[in-house]
Amino acid sequence: MNTITTSKNNGIKWGPFTLRIPFIHIKFRAPEFLQGLVISGATAFAAAPLAMKLGLTFEEAVALSMVAGTFISAGPIIFGEPMAPGWVTPAVPIVMGALAAAGYYGVPTEGSSVCVDGVCRYNPEAFQFMAAMCFEFTALILILGLTGWGKILVEKIPNGLKAGIILGAALAAFYQVFYEDFDAYLMQPVSMTVAIILCVITTFSNPFKKIAAKHKLFEIIGSLGLLPGFVIAGIVAFLLGELTFNIEWGFKIPAIISLIEKTSPIYIGLPSLQMYLDALPLVIIGYMLLFGDLVTATEVLKDAQKHRDDEKLPIDLNRSHLSVGIRNLLASLINPFFPTQGALWTGVHVVVAEQWKKGHKQMPSIFDGIGSYYLMGIPFLYFTLPFVTLMQPLMVMALTLTLILTGFACAYVAMSIPNKNSEMATALLIAFFITFYSAWVGLLIGLLLAIFVDGFEEESA
Repeated sequence: MNTITTSKNNGIKWGPFTLRIPFIHIKFRAPEFLQGLVISGATAFAAAPLAMKLGLTFEEAVALSMVAGTFISAGPIIFGEPMAPGWVTPAVPIVMGALAAAGYYGVPTEGSSVCVDGVCRYNPEAFQFMAAMCFEFTALILILGLTGWGKILVEKIPNGLKAGIILGAALAAFYQVFYEDFDAYLMQPVSMTVAIILCVITTFSNPFKKIAAKHKLFEIIGSLGLLPGFVIAGIVAFLLGELTFNIEWGFKIPAIISLIEKTSPIYIGLPSLQMYLDALPLVIIGYMLLFGDLVTATEVLKDAQKHRDDEKLPIDLNRSHLSVGIRNLLASLINPFFPTQGALWTGVHVVVAEQWKKGHKQMPSIFDGIGSYYLMGIPFLYFTLPFVTLMQPLMVMALTLTLILTGFACAYVAMSIPNKNSEMATALLIAFFITFYSAWVGLLIGLLLAIFVDGFEEESA
C-alpha cells in the first residue's frame, strides 16, 4: 500500500462540510474531465424531455438541466462528499406516472391533440406539486439523517415490501418507454433498438464482462457506461435519417430567469395541503431508493479503501443526508424537480473508485477524479450552442436509455431481495399497484400483504 502524504485532505472546513476549490484543492484530471464533458452532458439532457412534457420550452429545459447539474456537482465540491452524486433515478418513472395521473404530465397543448415540438401544456400546479415533494423529501432526509432513524427504518422494512418498491420502479420505467412514450420510440426504432441492446450488453452482460476481464479495450468500453452505445446509436440514427442535426455555433446564456418565473414556488406560489398529502408516498419511496444508493456508495468506498492507506475517505452518512437535504432545499427554491438531487451515480462512482484504487500515481485523491468529472465538465456545457444543439435531437434517446438501464438495474436488485415465495408474490403485486394505480395504493397493499401474507415475525428472524 501507499504511504505517500498528499494534499487530498486540503480544503476549507465549514461546519461538517469541506469546500474544495478546483485547481487549488482539486487537481485537474483530463480522463475524468472528458468523460464528464460527454457522458454527464448527454445524461443530464435526459431531464429535458421530461421538463418539456411539463410545459417548459427547450431553452427552459436546458436551464433546468443546468440548475440540477450544478447542485449535483456541489456534493463533492462544496459539501465534501466522496461520492459521485446523481439523480434518485429509479424514482423518475414513478414520479412521472403520478404527475400523469394527476393530469400534469404529457397533456397536449391548447387547441392541439399533441404536444407541439415535444412541448406540452404548462400548468404551474405541476411544479407546486414538485415543490411539495422536494420540501417533504428535504425534511424527511434531515430528520432521519440527524436522528439515525433512517437506517433503522430501511432495515426494518419487510423484504417483500422493499422488493416491491424497487420492482415497481423497474416496471414503471419499462411502462414509460414501451407504452406511454412508445410513439417516441417508433420515431427512431432502429437506432433506439441498437442503443438499448449495446448499453444492456456493456452494462449487464456476463459474457461481455468475461471478455472485458481479458481485453483492455473492452474493459475501457465497459467503463464508459452508456456512452459507446449512445454514440453508435446516434451515428446509426443519422445515417438512416431517423434524426437530423442543426448545429449552431457560439455561446448562449440558458433561460434561467424564465425558468424561475415558471417553476419557483417563490413566483408561482406554495403547494396546497392536499399536494403535500398526495406527495407523501412518493417521498417515502424516494427515500428508500436514496438510502439504497447511500448503502451502495458506502460499500464501494469501503472496498476501495482497502487498497489505499494514504487517503482516509471521509465517509459520514449523517453528512451525506445533510448534503442531499440542503441541495434539495436550495434547488427547490429555484426549480423544484424531484428526484434530480440524489446521492449516487453508480456507474461514475464505480469508475472513479476503481481508478483511485490503483494508487497515488494514478489518482492522488478521489476528489481529483470526482471534481474533474463534475465541476469542470458539466456547467460549461450549457453555455455552448454546438453541444446544446448537438444534443437536442438525442434527448429522447438519452432519456430512453436512462429509463431502460434503471429498469434493468432495479429488476436485478429487486429479484435478489426476496427469500420466500410469498415475498416474491408480494413484491410483484406491490410493483403492479405502484405502476398502474398510485404510490399510496401500492404502499397500503404492500403493508397489508407484509402483515397477513409474509408476516413481520418471520421477516425479522
